[in-house]
Amino acid sequence: MTMPNQLPYAVFSGALVDRATGGWSPAQAVVGQGLVTLWIATPAGWVQHFSVPASEVVVKSAAQRITLVVRGQSYPILADPAAVDRAVRLNVTGITGNITGSPILETVSTAGRLANQAGAAQAFSAGGGTQFLAASRASGARVSRLGYPAIMAIGCGTALVIAVVTLVVAAVVINM
Repeated sequence: MTMPNQLPYAVFSGALVDRATGGWSPAQAVVGQGLVTLWIATPAGWVQHFSVPASEVVVKSAAQRITLVVRGQSYPILADPAAVDRAVRLNVTGITGNITGSPILETVSTAGRLANQAGAAQAFSAGGGTQFLAASRASGARVSRLGYPAIMAIGCGTALVIAVVTLVVAAVVINM
């Protein structure tokens, strides 16, 4: 006797971003039985926002966010929405440290941003992000992922290009 082929099932828990207000609502994206379903928490309880075949969904993921694209509409879900506010505050701390010449503030900012990224990555994993992406792909959704290593490589590459261009411009100016 053979077992029936079971379709993958996974849940990603996070917060749906409301681009109009900048706020967010607790949300769960569920993939199962070949469908992708988005549930949003409201004061009245959980409401199903949509449920469509996985083949009609594009799932994009970058860092701690999964974005579901359905019929041209994007639904970004953050694993840890508080990480965005922390990142802004830590960047302000770093800029303040740079302006005032305080290496302590700059170090605190850098260490805080690293811890914030690690926390957001952990929230993505704990919220079921990796499993959701795998189950979505196996269910027929188009899935793309840009993780932290790629994002850091892009940042480091950009910094390297800026440094090289600055050195070339400085060398040209000095030799004039």
